[in-house]
Amino acid sequence: MNKPKILVADDIKQNVKLLRVILVSAEYDVVEAYDGEEALSKAGTEKPDLILLDIMMPKMTGYEVCQKLRMNDATKDIPVVMITALHEKEDKIKGIEAGANDFISKPFVKAELLARVKSLLRMRPETAGKEETVVLDAVLADLAEGVIVVDDRWKIKNINRTAREYLNMPESDNKNTDLSEHLSHLKLSVPLENIKNPQERVIDFQIISSNNQYPENSNVRLKKIFDEGGNMAGIALIIRKAEKG
Repeated sequence: MNKPKILVADDIKQNVKLLRVILVSAEYDVVEAYDGEEALSKAGTEKPDLILLDIMMPKMTGYEVCQKLRMNDATKDIPVVMITALHEKEDKIKGIEAGANDFISKPFVKAELLARVKSLLRMRPETAGKEETVVLDAVLADLAEGVIVVDDRWKIKNINRTAREYLNMPESDNKNTDLSEHLSHLKLSVPLENIKNPQERVIDFQIISSNNQYPENSNVRLKKIFDEGGNMAGIALIIRKAEKG
């Protein structure tokens, strides 16, 4: 039986060598890359089972690599774990928008790293969607910002508790709910038809306080994700409480 192949991408050679030692000792094959362009190239040629991807790399950041992986049919389903020394929530949000499956912070704990790798590699085609959702739900739950991910038909695929609170959605399974239908009942600073315009890739707008259900204004950043053919593949929304002027 072939060993799972893991692509390790980091511009610091010492980090790559350390990860190689840990992974090889756990019976994984390792492919190395030392910048973003090399990581993207080897992801296509080596067809790894999982990618450990540093965020801050030359030539192309980890965010950019992950976005390009998700836009390519040959690499879009490879699990990606972002390894970073950054701890800001904004960095996790950017990773989610780019398509990361999980995150590990430097300095990492060997046991935690191997546990996350094993969990993602355990996914099979018939269970990948379910287990991937569990991982993403766990990441979103830790964020103070409201985060919603919808598909190209505006059906909710992931939504965290904070977003439900901002949108006054019940504490229940909101997945596959039409988000645009819900937004149509709210007072928005931008017409809904402008928000749904596929040509607008990034839109900032507000949900405006109008009654007791929405006592405070909320700022929303909406980012549309497109595939290589220019077709909208999904949408990520980040919601924050508006600062009082």
